[in-house]
Amino acid sequence: MGLPTLKSRVKDFLSAPILEDVLLEAEMLALTFATGMEDAVTFPDFHCFVSNQTGNTVMLAIASAAISPTVISLPYVAISLSMFVLGGYVFGQLGNFLGCRRRGWLILSSIVQTMLVFAASWLQFRFTGSDHTQAADLGVLALLAISASGQVAMARSLRMTEITTANATSAYVDTFIDVNLYKFQNRSRNRRFLFLLSLFGGSFTGAFAYLKLGSPATLFITAVGKALVAITLFFNREIESFEYSL
Repeated sequence: MGLPTLKSRVKDFLSAPILEDVLLEAEMLALTFATGMEDAVTFPDFHCFVSNQTGNTVMLAIASAAISPTVISLPYVAISLSMFVLGGYVFGQLGNFLGCRRRGWLILSSIVQTMLVFAASWLQFRFTGSDHTQAADLGVLALLAISASGQVAMARSLRMTEITTANATSAYVDTFIDVNLYKFQNRSRNRRFLFLLSLFGGSFTGAFAYLKLGSPATLFITAVGKALVAITLFFNREIESFEYSL
């Protein structure tokens, strides 16, 4: 057989499932950091989350009962939760169809997520002050919630259960009940610890960036971080059985 053509090499490169290693862990932790930044922006602006849908589920009930109508807005919570569900369905099923571990899908999914955050940042910048409208707010929430759901769907499909990039509750509990908590070598515990540390770091960074720079700039920084993760996916190693010789 002759040497593989450029087209076949590119196809093999994009269709190969990537390896679960330190680089993949670092990428998921970077996305976790981005999650913290996003929710630190959306909560003070809209009094709801785009990633923490557990909180939104509770706030949906509070808003529906009009317990705190001047603080929690039913349309804001509803659009975030519904768009997260829709995005999770679309990204999840596309991942199932295209191959959720394949490099090409992971890159495409990351690019789409990143573009959505850039778009949300632009909307926040464009519609501020006297130009501010509720429609723009709902657009920002929809874009960010769809992006967040795509990110979580991607992370969950990689089966790296300790780093969900969003939900901290299970990480706290799983850490405390870990029967091997005090063992020197415990990769699962280390992953959960780094996940929580990344979420903390992203949340604090987002909060202080919001305070100093405002929400549009903070979202822009978040989008840049997600773009860097999308680029690094080109350099992940692939599972050995799919490797090809150059």
